[in-house]
Amino acid sequence: MNKYINELRKRIALKTAVRSVKIPPTVKQVSFTFDDVPESAFVNAQPILERYGYRGTFYVALSFLDTDKTNINLYHKNHLSACLDNGHELGCHTYSHNRTYQNSKADFLTNDIHKNTVKLNETGIKYKFQNFSYPFGEQTIKMRTIAAKRFESSRGTDHGINKQHIDLNNLKAVKLYQNEHPLDKILSILDQLNSSGGWLIFYTHDVQTEFSKFGCSVEYFEAIVQKCKALNIEVKTVKQAVDELKRLT
Repeated sequence: MNKYINELRKRIALKTAVRSVKIPPTVKQVSFTFDDVPESAFVNAQPILERYGYRGTFYVALSFLDTDKTNINLYHKNHLSACLDNGHELGCHTYSHNRTYQNSKADFLTNDIHKNTVKLNETGIKYKFQNFSYPFGEQTIKMRTIAAKRFESSRGTDHGINKQHIDLNNLKAVKLYQNEHPLDKILSILDQLNSSGGWLIFYTHDVQTEFSKFGCSVEYFEAIVQKCKALNIEVKTVKQAVDELKRLT
């Protein structure tokens, strides 16, 4: 029952704090994004993007920052620093990564988002998050309203290519979950983008040999990056893409 109630809550919420933008028909671009972010995304996926001259957006929840150097699953401060130094973007994914439907008080949500920046700054990294990703894709009226006031864009988990009229407060995306989406399916979506245009945002979590159900292998990830290069599709961070859309519209 909760599943249907939450779906109804989301449908109602999607009518609130809408930030409509029209994507020009000439736009044809991809963004690679990562949620949480497991260490393997920094260690394995980031260098792949860089080898092809691309950069990505890493939506971090600082509660996952690991101070125990023996834990190889969570990221460390040096991963965040190297990410920024090499031209990538850090996005906000809240601090605690709690489920919004269970923690929907405005004060909690506002403070949790603020805490993520505070914790980042406490590491010595002075940086302001400009773009946001909803944990679990969960959206409520309060969360959408807060996100719209604080961030340039917010990415959800609704499947699809962003084209024509879009909501910057609910950017669509395509998951790179290898067990769910075989490589051929993802490559066909890139062919579709190449034919009809739009802004395709990919998202995943870990990128490693023994990948989780929320991730993919290194080979799978690189094949998708290679396809972008072969099709000569522009690859941008979310910030770069949003800035360009605002300039064009």
